[in-house]
Amino acid sequence: MLPAVVRGEALERIEWHQRQGDTVVVVSASLDAYLNSWCAAVGVDLICTELEECEGKLTGRYRAGDCSGPAKARRILARYDLSRYAVIYAYGDTNDDREMLELAHRKFYRWREIHDWSETQALGLEDPRNVP
Repeated sequence: MLPAVVRGEALERIEWHQRQGDTVVVVSASLDAYLNSWCAAVGVDLICTELEECEGKLTGRYRAGDCSGPAKARRILARYDLSRYAVIYAYGDTNDDREMLELAHRKFYRWREIHDWSETQALGLEDPRNVP
């Protein structure tokens, strides 16, 4: 199902980064139950909300809490030493991506490059009706 709903622009950007030799990581509040296989097929790392498993069955509970808002940034910092990267790009499309975007040198919010979070309001990107 994911290949049908992933924006072409997003997939093109992932492929561009891969051609550059970049480490590409999908960071999402969505569930690992369906993101794992897609990320593996595309060849990207994944940080997301993980479902708890007990005796081979999903319990419906989160294994380490929801991966949204500040948790995205915390999990990135826990897994990657960002000082090893000359330029960090981040792409987001919800307010939950704010802290993650702040980690990056190049920030893209709803496909527009921003330099500061306050620009999202000035560009009218805070309004969910303005999602491209």
